[in-house]
Amino acid sequence: MASQTAVQIDIPCDVQQEDETGYVWAFLDEARDPSVITVGAIVIAADEEDPVLARVVSLTERPGGIKVHLEILPGDPLEYVQALTRLHS
Repeated sequence: MASQTAVQIDIPCDVQQEDETGYVWAFLDEARDPSVITVGAIVIAADEEDPVLARVVSLTERPGGIKVHLEILPGDPLEYVQALTRLHS
C-alpha cells in the first residue's frame, strides 16, 4: 500500500459556490496562512479530497470579514506538478 502525503490546503472553499462576480469565494480568516493569500497568487484551494489550483482575484472587505475571490485553474493539479518536474529536469 502506497503512503499518501496529506494535502495542505491554503484556503478551503466550495468550488460550486460562486457569487454575483462569477468567481468562487472564501473568507480570508479560513486560510491556513493568510499572508499567502494575495491578489495574483496561485494557491491550493477546495478541500483535501479534491484540491484545485486557483488564482486569487480579489480581496474585498465585507461585514463578515475579508472575502477572497478565486479563479479555479483548469486541469488536474498533478498535471501542473508533472509539467514543472519536466521543466526542472
